[in-house]
Amino acid sequence: MNDVGFVSDDLVEGFRLCGESPAAANRTYILAGGEVTTLNELMTLIAREAGVTPPTLKLPVWPFWTAGAICEALCVPFGIEPPLYRRRVDFFTKSRAFDIARARAEIGYAPAIGLQEGIRRTLAWYREHGWL
Repeated sequence: MNDVGFVSDDLVEGFRLCGESPAAANRTYILAGGEVTTLNELMTLIAREAGVTPPTLKLPVWPFWTAGAICEALCVPFGIEPPLYRRRVDFFTKSRAFDIARARAEIGYAPAIGLQEGIRRTLAWYREHGWL
């Protein structure tokens, strides 16, 4: 693996397709993986690939969302960066699924790296670079 990394493989291929396809002119495409998963499923996949036990503690969202609202209300007027924002909490509750149908249909985009393989490669890269 090089420092550019494998993560960009599908993205680079998508850029290549955009650059070579006349149909792509003045169009916008979402270039993402082809698999959709929940955040809980993603955490389980990452834990399994990392060889650790997935987290089991489930906490309600509302106390964190409320804390984010309070942090924003108290910090923002004083120009202080809040340690917690409601939008950061929302990350854990909103869908992060992206529709790549247009890229598939118009430019032939077909992600080659599956989610599990991508996680495996990402963890290997992190280990190689001392991040894990």
